[in-house]
Amino acid sequence: MLPTSPPTVRFDPLDQDMRFHDFGVYDEIRAAGGVAWSPERGGFWAVADHALARQIASDHGRFRSAAGVRIPPNGTPPTFALEYDRPEHTGHRKILTAAVGPRVAPGLDAMVRGHARALLATGADGRLDLGAGYAFRLSLDVMFELIGAPGHLKDEVELLAEALFLYRTPLPDGRDAAGRLREILQEMVASRTAEPRGDWLSEVVARGRDTEHPLSEQEVHGAIVALLVGGHHSTARATACLLAHVVTHPELQETLRAAPERIPEAVEEAVRMWTPLRWFARTAAEDVGLGGVTVRAGERVLLLYAGANRDPQRFAEPDEFVLGQSQPNTHLAFGWGIHRCVGMPLAQLEVRVAVEELFAATEWVAPYDDITWTSSTEPRRIPCALR
Repeated sequence: MLPTSPPTVRFDPLDQDMRFHDFGVYDEIRAAGGVAWSPERGGFWAVADHALARQIASDHGRFRSAAGVRIPPNGTPPTFALEYDRPEHTGHRKILTAAVGPRVAPGLDAMVRGHARALLATGADGRLDLGAGYAFRLSLDVMFELIGAPGHLKDEVELLAEALFLYRTPLPDGRDAAGRLREILQEMVASRTAEPRGDWLSEVVARGRDTEHPLSEQEVHGAIVALLVGGHHSTARATACLLAHVVTHPELQETLRAAPERIPEAVEEAVRMWTPLRWFARTAAEDVGLGGVTVRAGERVLLLYAGANRDPQRFAEPDEFVLGQSQPNTHLAFGWGIHRCVGMPLAQLEVRVAVEELFAATEWVAPYDDITWTSSTEPRRIPCALR
């Protein structure tokens, strides 16, 4: 029999305390059976159980994405593919896969390495911030080149990513972040409409004028957001977390330097431990029994991927970094089902290359000052001595 009073948890996705205290909430939800009701932001079901989260993410018929995957909405255009259901999702995914999918990513290796080496060269005095100066800048440089976006917007796009998609805070100057993002998108589209180039941005803008299957303006904007913003901050955080762990754990650094073929294992364990995109929502299309509760049609479900990735029912040492504990088909750091991150191959490549190139340029790396964490999954400043 289903409980008349479901387990509850006061979990607010916009609560700034969640920057550092989210793991305890995930434990609380799993202790209640893996799913609990939060009355915050209009009410939703929070899921931190690995099996349940994977089940929901795979059930695209009963759990939909088109109503939005963020609680509450952040005012940006629906993200291409991610916030659409079939059949629109299928066409969207093909467009993104052509830019960053598994067949394309290996060919981007040289470009990623070039950016990594250029950034490492800035540490000529033997010191470099491997956070803001390397991990976060690397993903920006890669994505801007891949898209063909104007380089002068890099710093502003990073601010917008934090304001809209990470911590949902106002811009430092008080401007509306969603409004500013719309302005940037309109400027980009207008520029490529007037003067097309041989880049991905021009191709997407041209699809808005396709005579057979044109993309709407909203879809064009959403496609740009998917790569320009979505393709940057999640990879940057994953890279920074792994680097912070490597430089503060000498035995791990020794292991990876001696056996570089194990770096991909470290990448997968890092994204499990410090899942960069901690949660995404779905909306129930019908009444569904789920883990001992009934989710009613129209109710929202927040998939807490960061919590599912520390589920002791799935991982033997969920709160420990253990090489080999995670594989791409075991953790949920990139989501699951038809909405699994289309940029996963590129993200994996970027994080791996960041470590490989750091090792190639140095004999040893260690912090010379405290690492500054701005959340439990973001070491923004990693001041290191390179030798």
